[in-house]
Amino acid sequence: MLIKADLKDAKWVGTGKKDYPVVISSQFNAENIKSAVITVGCFGTFRLFVNGQKVTDELFLPLNTDFEERFNIEYSDEPYTDELSHRLYCPEFNITEFIKNGNNKLEFYLAPGFYEFYDYGTSKICWKINIIKNDNTEAFAVSDTDAVYSEFYVTEANMITGETHDFTKKNCVSHPVNVFEAPDTPMYIQDCPSDRLIRTIKPVYLVNNIYDAGEVFTGYPVIKSKKAQTIKIRYSELLNADGTLDEMHIYDQHTDYITDDKERILHPEFTWLCFRYFEVIGDCDVIECAVTHADVNVSSSFECSDEILNYVYKAYIRTQLANMHCGIPSDCPHTERRGYTGDGQLTCAASMMQLDAQKFYKKWIADIVDCQDKKTGHIQYTAPFVPSGGGPGGWGCAIVMVPYEYYKAYGDKSIFENTFDCMLKWFDYMDAHSENDLVTSDLPGVWCLGDWCAPTQNQLNKMNGMTIPQPFVNTYFFIKAMENFLDICDITGKTGYKEEIETKIAVKKNAIIKEYFNETNGDFADNEQGADAFAVDIGLGDDRTFDNIIKHYTKTKQYDTGIFGTDILTRILFEKDNADLAFSLLTSKEETSYYTQIMSGATTLLEYWNGVRSQCHPMFGAVTKYLFEYILGIRQVEKSAGYEKIVVAPACFDKLKFAKGKINTIKGEIAVDYTENKAIIEIPENVKAVFILRNITKELNSGKNIIEL
Repeated sequence: MLIKADLKDAKWVGTGKKDYPVVISSQFNAENIKSAVITVGCFGTFRLFVNGQKVTDELFLPLNTDFEERFNIEYSDEPYTDELSHRLYCPEFNITEFIKNGNNKLEFYLAPGFYEFYDYGTSKICWKINIIKNDNTEAFAVSDTDAVYSEFYVTEANMITGETHDFTKKNCVSHPVNVFEAPDTPMYIQDCPSDRLIRTIKPVYLVNNIYDAGEVFTGYPVIKSKKAQTIKIRYSELLNADGTLDEMHIYDQHTDYITDDKERILHPEFTWLCFRYFEVIGDCDVIECAVTHADVNVSSSFECSDEILNYVYKAYIRTQLANMHCGIPSDCPHTERRGYTGDGQLTCAASMMQLDAQKFYKKWIADIVDCQDKKTGHIQYTAPFVPSGGGPGGWGCAIVMVPYEYYKAYGDKSIFENTFDCMLKWFDYMDAHSENDLVTSDLPGVWCLGDWCAPTQNQLNKMNGMTIPQPFVNTYFFIKAMENFLDICDITGKTGYKEEIETKIAVKKNAIIKEYFNETNGDFADNEQGADAFAVDIGLGDDRTFDNIIKHYTKTKQYDTGIFGTDILTRILFEKDNADLAFSLLTSKEETSYYTQIMSGATTLLEYWNGVRSQCHPMFGAVTKYLFEYILGIRQVEKSAGYEKIVVAPACFDKLKFAKGKINTIKGEIAVDYTENKAIIEIPENVKAVFILRNITKELNSGKNIIEL
């Protein structure tokens, strides 16, 4: 349950100037303090100091949301008329240890953040300190017109590209703050992990001022300067053959430091960079690289005798964490940093399984709800909303898929309280954007996708290289979401909607059959880019359809699918007892494979199979869920949630010499470790579990179970 932030009587203050990092200072008097807690509301991003001491090691506050209403937004050269909801999360800090009797000084280092970058307005801030005195009486100190602002050494703070710090700047003049009307935005106490410094890396010097951190990550280098100079740092995911930074993978990321003759430790203050290699021009010491992302723990492990599968797991974890910042799961941590609903719904089950991400995704589900048009039920392509590309099906279905996967992971059906009606509104929207009962469009004139990033993406004779029909994919997601909604009706007890939804599903399935099914050979849409797998997953086709999948991929030995098709194809092969073929695709060494990423030296997952563009996109990592569900064999029983009932049924036992791993569920840790002749399985209390392998079926007890094979 979210707690409303109490900022009563606090004034919103700022400069009224755009792109202008400043220090806002205020003073308050305190005597006989027992405790003091400050609540901060900020449109922008801030760092807080009390009496010169940094209050928190949390970074890039506040969380990214759809902050408030924006005006004059254009999308595809047309005014954008969707009516969205808004919210702001307000961090709360216990500052008792920093308070002294007498006069106290607050300083807020305020920068534009996402708020200004996405053209909401100019950054502003307010705060309220709740004070309990030793006699248990209460007092308050709030932001007011007595606050002043001054410039400081950060002269550029771009949330996407980087920063400039100028320590030669001698401007300590204080100016009165401007006071702004309080925003009409619901405000809540933050209950989602912030970004923090997670770990450090010691980079290796190569040649020509180039350093290698050894992996693609998000964060920044920490350097030391001892003299007056200009230091310029640029960042890239890749190097050219001659050892210089690959300009195509810099994305304009930079930090510039104009220093004085004092010894200074330097790093960005208000943003992160995404890189592996960096070039340092200047006379300084490179101390370390700081890895920063949301403070979300890795709650899983996986290792087996196949190094390709090991790579996929490790690369996904690294990629997903690099894309968890400011409370949203992004597509990439450099060029866009947007919470794409397509990417996010695709990977959410893998993320919730392998990371301690419950609070993180609960927050993002609220963002998805906020980004639904109140008039039509349209779900945006990103949450929070930024004008972006996507499609009505694979992106819009996040309003159903993410809460549904959240419930399955955590067993918390309260997630449907604020999403159930949103799902129904989205169904109406999808019907309204159908022709001949196929979902054919989203918004007039807007780029409309079905699947994305198939290996033929760069063909010039097909639009964007996607050959699987967009209405086919979008209607598939409409059906899949409605099938999940039938479960949600049972979970919530709202079964009165089921008959209507079942009728809709039948109509949409018939439309797909009529338009795309080939009676002669059993294919859907010529089985382009995994089309038959989409159809089989929603119960369409006949025996030939699935046989065609087997024949096609047995012959090609590699994926030809986009971000959605890759996940769907892999899953239905496992589900329909064709684990050997699923395993062969995951471990393929053909051109379109995870193996080619290993051979390219990638440490994170790529946006495109062929490695062009971003080197840090999590979408193709959705398949890591099946490493746990089918390689280790840990699967929830149908209709189970929160891991109350599971089976442990390794599907690729004969393919591996060993496999071991664990997931830390809401019920506790489930661990599997098997070799060719023994399985050791650990089950937490209050979990019903059964082991199944060939002719062995054995009930598992809580604690350690040893099974001779």
